Amino acid sequence: MPPPTASDTEGPAAFESFHAWLRSLPDGAERIAAHAFLPPRSGRQGGEVAAPYRSWLRRLGLTPWRHQAIALNHLAGGRDVVLATPTASGKSLAYQLPALHAVDADRTALLMFPTKALANDQWAALCAMAEAAGLDLPERGIARYDGDTPRQARRRLREEASVVLTNPDMLHLGILPFHAGWASFLARLDVIVIDELHAYRGVLGSHVAGVLRRLLRLAAHYGARPRVVAASATIQNPAGLYRALSGRDAEIVAEDDAPHGPREVVFWEPPARPGGDGRRRSPVAEAAGLAATFVRTGVKSLFFCNSRKAAELVRRYAAAHLSDAEARTIDAYRAGYDASERSAIEASFRRGEVRVLVSTSAMELGVDVGGVDAVVMVGYPGSIMSFWQRAGRAGRGGARSLTLLVPGDDPLDDHYLRHPHQVTDGSVEAAVADPHNEVIHPAHVVCAAAERPVHPGEDWLRPGLDLEAVPGLYALGSRYASVRRFPQRRVSLRGGGGRRVRLVEASSGRSLGHADAGRAVRELHPGAVHLYRGEPYLVVDLDLEAATATLVPHIEDWYTQVRGETRVEILDGAQGGDTGRRVAELLSLPPGVRVGRVRVVEEVTSYVRKRYRTEAILEEVPLDLPESSYLTRAMWTTFTPEATDGVLPAGSLPAAMHALEHAMIGLLPAFVLCERADVGGVSYPLHPQLAEPAMFVYDGAPGGVGYAEAGASQLQRWLAAAHARLRDCPCRAGCPRCILSPKCGNGNQYLDKAAAFALADAWAGRLAEGAAAVVRA
Repeated sequence: MPPPTASDTEGPAAFESFHAWLRSLPDGAERIAAHAFLPPRSGRQGGEVAAPYRSWLRRLGLTPWRHQAIALNHLAGGRDVVLATPTASGKSLAYQLPALHAVDADRTALLMFPTKALANDQWAALCAMAEAAGLDLPERGIARYDGDTPRQARRRLREEASVVLTNPDMLHLGILPFHAGWASFLARLDVIVIDELHAYRGVLGSHVAGVLRRLLRLAAHYGARPRVVAASATIQNPAGLYRALSGRDAEIVAEDDAPHGPREVVFWEPPARPGGDGRRRSPVAEAAGLAATFVRTGVKSLFFCNSRKAAELVRRYAAAHLSDAEARTIDAYRAGYDASERSAIEASFRRGEVRVLVSTSAMELGVDVGGVDAVVMVGYPGSIMSFWQRAGRAGRGGARSLTLLVPGDDPLDDHYLRHPHQVTDGSVEAAVADPHNEVIHPAHVVCAAAERPVHPGEDWLRPGLDLEAVPGLYALGSRYASVRRFPQRRVSLRGGGGRRVRLVEASSGRSLGHADAGRAVRELHPGAVHLYRGEPYLVVDLDLEAATATLVPHIEDWYTQVRGETRVEILDGAQGGDTGRRVAELLSLPPGVRVGRVRVVEEVTSYVRKRYRTEAILEEVPLDLPESSYLTRAMWTTFTPEATDGVLPAGSLPAAMHALEHAMIGLLPAFVLCERADVGGVSYPLHPQLAEPAMFVYDGAPGGVGYAEAGASQLQRWLAAAHARLRDCPCRAGCPRCILSPKCGNGNQYLDKAAAFALADAWAGRLAEGAAAVVRA
């Protein structure tokens, strides 16, 4: 939208609805593609709560909502519980009371949060609740235990704390390897809390499954059988995800009985760019205009971006529309900032000194930042679950709120822009986590063996796992121990091999945050442009041995993007192979589709310099970086000449496969709870092992976490969506809403949209014929 003018300073309070206010903005009526109103709802209070939690509610003067009472009664009965209800529904009460009761009964509680910021927020809330209940606690009775905890304080904390708040990384590296020092705490462990359960999916979920099972294993060793209470956003399979992570069953509480205020949902479509190619204005530029308007009109809001770079750019572009004083009331927030910076930004937003905060998903989780009027999503967040998780950050306390989506030029964004009811009325997705990932699970078995030797009969091990064949183990009688004393250091739950690269400004030595080593190779190579708090810096040196990147201020109007090459080698399940046939039959895959183990080899070959607004390429610079590889799982299909002759123009099959691969990867998150970055793809005019043209879609993580299988099992629906996207996109030769991919290693060269549509049409027909043949048989 255009930069705000003096007439744009009248806020939404002067209008009957956010919808009416947005329509009053310049070109606002033309931007609103869809609008939904979700009415307020009164809460339903629960019945009698069982002892011992009934007395705690009385001490605190609280009357629980019905879902809170149900959860507390399940816990009182000794059962594990998962609360899978929306943001701001009061899930935290269901684990705060059991934690406080554990202290009072001379037991202990361990609370696990996905981020330190969330742990810090809940620590303050729990301390305040303990004080309000009159609970007499020692100084370290409720303690945070993470990487920021001073080493000299850790021993006293282990001895004195009754409630410990931590994160999976610290549990993995700082608690489980030193369990002997935690023996008293673990022997009295009564409650384990897993907050934001839904965050533990994909690769992180596979790692956390290993960490949780190691924790439960050690608790049992010390004689404890703790109950577990987990809190999750609304997902389709809370029971399945909990079982995957813990290996245990739980009572599921999924009905939300808390009150909520009225909410408006608006889909805001940026205008078309000049030129008639159907492309829309950049969602970053559109969001920056909205952010400037929200600053001027005093709308306290969270702007969610799907990348660090987008968050920094929205803040930068918005500040350019504002006076110096106004610009100080907008800030950015993301991972990579120092902990002290993040805390200061959170406090400024909570106090109202910052009115508009532009964040990545780092602010999606439940950190309390006070009342928020509006949530703006700059690009669809990747799942309906995340959409409502982010939307729930606004409107706490019963006030009306706005949720606004600015769709990007992306197949998934455009799909939901054309079908908004699938977001506002549709069901949420199922979360995927593989506790027996073939790379991650053995690594945690080795960690467990270092903590206490592993017996082959332990029920948390992958069925059929041969401990004799696991690297890093050696036989110790009938059990197996770790060769290394501290293998946990070699297992990073969040990627990057556990190493972090520090970013330093060359002239001042000032810290500009950090990045994991894997990200640094792709994004912090010499010549790369890096954004820090909205300001661009140029990387002049990357020293991986010293784990340091050196940067200088960058004043040019261009950014950088890497290019590379990817190879896929089939390890099993090749077309016609026994393994491939067995997997295909198990998943009921269509004819010609296979799923199996592959090796993905990636090499960064160059980077390009591109103008910020026009994206015109200024230069391509070669890079000499080491290639990397990993084992994962993929689905693939081949396109024989017999299947494509007469369907495609001569010679167009490679460009058709490449374009169709892009369209399908872009739409996979509509069918599987993953992000576009979680999967990759590559097409071969002639694959050397298959000796035919082939298209692959693979899990972008070592070992794979189930995305390839999940996509293949619903291939016909997935392909139909890609076919419709290619048909309905108004562009002539291809655009980011159909076939152009921001991840494409060769810069989106060699794509043919028309041929991709024809190929999808022919493939859909082939799949339909195969399904009909199965029915006839």
